[in-house]
Parts: sequence; C-alpha cells; structure tokens
Amino acid sequence: MNAVREFAQVLERARLVIALGTASRSALDSDTSDLRERVVRRHQHSLASFLNRMQRADLDALCGKLKVDGTGTVGELRARLWLHGAELEAGGEAHLGASYQPIPIVLGSRLVYPGPLHGSCPPCLEWPRPVPPAVPEPRPTGEPESIEELLSNANALLGVRMGAKGRDKGIFGTRVEALLGIEERGLAEADWRGEVEVKTIPVIRDRAGWWRVKEDPAIAMEHVDPRIKLRKVLWVARVGGSGDSPILSWYFQEWDSKIAALAHRFLHHRPKGPKGTSNKGWYLQKRFFLHSGFLTSLNG
Repeated sequence: MNAVREFAQVLERARLVIALGTASRSALDSDTSDLRERVVRRHQHSLASFLNRMQRADLDALCGKLKVDGTGTVGELRARLWLHGAELEAGGEAHLGASYQPIPIVLGSRLVYPGPLHGSCPPCLEWPRPVPPAVPEPRPTGEPESIEELLSNANALLGVRMGAKGRDKGIFGTRVEALLGIEERGLAEADWRGEVEVKTIPVIRDRAGWWRVKEDPAIAMEHVDPRIKLRKVLWVARVGGSGDSPILSWYFQEWDSKIAALAHRFLHHRPKGPKGTSNKGWYLQKRFFLHSGFLTSLNG
C-alpha cells in the first residue's frame, strides 16, 4: 500500500497538476487517471515531497476526504497528513521513527528530513534539546591546550546567559571566544591556534517547537578563503530573538568530502556591513545546517 497513491485518488484534476509540479501541455492534455499515475510515479517514494507540493486548499481537501483534523497551520496539516499516510503504509505507528521510517519535522511550514549527526555534541536525553538552566560565566585560566580541552570549555558554556542583543552582531562571538579562553587572532586564521574556527549561531524555535537556524551566518570576508574557516568548526548555538540569549549547545565538525560538497552548494557571498557598504563576505545558507547534522544535534 502506498500513501501517495491513496492520497492522489481523492485529489481533483487541478490539484493533480499542482502535485505533478508542471503545467506543461502534456500534463494538461492527459486524462485524470494518467495524471494520477504520473503523480504517483514522481512522489511514491517521498510522501513529504508530495505534501510539500500541496497548497492550503489542497491540504484542506485532503484532510476533509481522509477524515484528518484540518485545523492549524499549513505545516501542522502537512505533518498530520504525513503521519496519517505513514500509519496507513506501516499498518500502525509501531515502526514510525525507525531508521527505515524516519519522521520529518516542520521547518518554515515544509516537511524536511535533517541529515544524520556528522560531528560531536553534548549528550541529551530530551528532544528538542531543552534550554539549560542558567549558570555563571566560566573563568578560563588560559587558552585550551587541546581540542578536548576546548570542547570541555564549551561544555561549561551551556546555560550561560549572553544578554540582550545589541547593535553589534559580532559581540556574541567575541564574548564566546573569550569565555572559551581563546586569544584573538587575525581574520584570515581560524580562531583557536589557527586550527579551529568558533562560530556562534543564533537558533530559534519553529512554531512546531523544533530548533532552526535564525539567519545565514557570516563565515569570512570576501578576500579570505572560507574553506580555511570550515576545516574544523566549533558551532556554538545560542537562543536568538528577544530575551537573554542562553547558550543552548555546541557542535564540533571537521572537513571531509560531505562537508566539502555542502560548502560548495551553500556558500555564497553578499554585502557585509552597514547599509550601503561595498564590502562583501562569505555566508552559509541556513540549509547547510539541515544537512550537516547541526539541526539533528538540537532536535534529535
């Protein structure tokens, strides 16, 4: 039994064209049964991609005909319909969440599958990762002598309240480096001994409660090779938005073929600085963190 096939059976012709993702002449000239088969062939292995094609009216229609609760946001409807379809396929909910039947999360109203862990992070027993209780700022006695000591210092930051956001976006990163015991170095070098870059990433909760990256982080100025900064990175997640910006977690990642491919795909440069500046910098698109394992370290 295939959920996409079952869902396609209750869609009207116009909705099938939308699900097919094309308004080509061949689609418009096809009869309805042929359109349904084409929709199934395109999406039969990904119920999430099928539902992501659906607009609000389509989702409402599916919920009504499948007797699924139709209240809530577009993202909530997609998640609810996905669970309904997955249970139909599996004959119940016993297998949901297994490696062969992972459950997508809702980010920006879309169903997505975060990539597996591809680095190290603090252990956690509850997902999404809860905000740690407040702790006093650590007082490092010197620069870490090893990566293990650097990560131990990062553990001591969990729960530190960074305070309200000011006009200078870089102040959080500067403070985190100081709290880790890192000495300031030139812009072209990685922060810790020229070996490990430290980047503070603001994260916020999605409406469904999952953590997501708030904005594309700056990696380097345009004249600096961003790959130097990404060879080894300690990503420090702080809770963004209003409030006191607690340190939520950290994620240590090393360069390999997978990270190289993601960097090639998601690195871009754009103006960096105040409005009207001619300076440019390298940035990572937020979707990098979906595939790199960073979001999995926060959401499980």
